[in-house]
Amino acid sequence: MPTRGNPRPAISRRPPPRELRDLLTTVGLTNGVANIIMQLSLPPVGHGVSESRVASGSPRRYPLKRARTTGQYLALAVMGSEQDRDVMRQAVAEVHNHVHSTEHSPVRYSGNSRELQVWVAMCLFRFFLDQYTLVHGELDEATLDELIRAGEPLATGVNVRSSEWPQTWAEYRRRWDAMLPNLSIDPVVHHEFMTLSDLSFVGEAWGPAGYLLARIGAPPYRFMTRATLPPEFREMMGWDWTEADQRRLQRVLKVLRVIDTVINPYAMQVAYRLQVLDFRTRRRLGMPVLGKTRILETMVRDGGGARLFARRSRDKSGDSETGLRREVG
Repeated sequence: MPTRGNPRPAISRRPPPRELRDLLTTVGLTNGVANIIMQLSLPPVGHGVSESRVASGSPRRYPLKRARTTGQYLALAVMGSEQDRDVMRQAVAEVHNHVHSTEHSPVRYSGNSRELQVWVAMCLFRFFLDQYTLVHGELDEATLDELIRAGEPLATGVNVRSSEWPQTWAEYRRRWDAMLPNLSIDPVVHHEFMTLSDLSFVGEAWGPAGYLLARIGAPPYRFMTRATLPPEFREMMGWDWTEADQRRLQRVLKVLRVIDTVINPYAMQVAYRLQVLDFRTRRRLGMPVLGKTRILETMVRDGGGARLFARRSRDKSGDSETGLRREVG
């Protein structure tokens, strides 16, 4: 399985991981966009997200809400009950009903396609595994077999059958490698990735304040996105990786290992438990667990559903909705 650059083996003081929660590290705060790039590099998934008209679930409109719902999905896969997962599964399926290709789409797709959902779930498994191996080093195959089985809720949480999830690391690797020739990133989807990696999507959601936050946070976040992205995906993005980048990554990892030793694994697990608690509270209060669904006539990427402060900023600059998209890029 390819890794990011050539990370040096690390000696971990942790006991061997047995569950997904054991894989949580501080690197998980930085590799989210890298994992999204992996998921959306499969063209039907990438175009399905790029052409989305579901404004209520878009980070370009509601970045904090999107972070919450994604975080809760992962937290339920790690720590939730079967009842929790059933509720989330139904909510996700309902939203995905609105995600489907049209006659103008470059590829055919459906948000509830189990084939596509298996790929997304396999990428989500890498989200957990990659953050651990970067900090603590590679794992043996017996441990990976156990973790693969523990990762099944990542797939069954989106209507994938248990039988469709790999049961061994060897099977996972075979299926992963078989998917790689099907991956590609066209210019439209590449644009989406760039605005995620440089955080300019926050400006599209929040206007001037968001662009200011993006300007401050973009350089380190963009570096960690490149650093945590496997080489074959980095190549598809047209991103290079130099010896200087590798040395910088090793310096960052030294700091993260110290932080990880001090606050982990428990601090990250507490954050996940709070996500589960928030989800259950919303259920008890009768609130939609994913919030109200808002479907647009215009694609989000074309300016549909722009929020008030972002529209004001756009109007002052004289930009059209498509002009706003250019500004984000």
